[in-house]
Amino acid sequence: MIQEEGFKIRHAVPADGPEVARIHVEAWRDSYATLIPADYLARMDVQIETARWSRSISRRADNTLVAEAEGEVVGYAIMGPARGRTIAPSGEVYALYVDTDWREHGVGRALVEAAFEAFRARGLRHAVIWCLEGNFAARGFYQRCGGTLIREARLEEVAGMPLPVIGYHWDV
Repeated sequence: MIQEEGFKIRHAVPADGPEVARIHVEAWRDSYATLIPADYLARMDVQIETARWSRSISRRADNTLVAEAEGEVVGYAIMGPARGRTIAPSGEVYALYVDTDWREHGVGRALVEAAFEAFRARGLRHAVIWCLEGNFAARGFYQRCGGTLIREARLEEVAGMPLPVIGYHWDV
């Protein structure tokens, strides 16, 4: 799909489930350590997540992008139609996580661009990404990617509790 220096972006296949699950658990523990209760993060299990991700990818592989480097998945993005009130027609990146060792190598930006490319191919003209309000690393990243802050914050259930999320908008 997209080839960058050192990695490529492609659609996920069910066999990617274990690596996506590992990244998911590690990224949550790293990114949300101060935002989500420690006991919730400690209970996250890569084996359980592997089964969930493998099933999810089997059902909707066209909505899951992975970054692959040296034969391993080093990041992923989940995308689809925008939820809630948005400028129509819009796509949404529901999740975007990169392996800790691959941050600051352009993987996240390449996944965002690949998602936006997929939205354009589907005839969508706008994109949104929501993140936890307290996730300042993600907020800075989306701002550096050219996202415009959506003024209306909202609450989403994350880890079984309502947490404030903020969104970013792009014309794609």
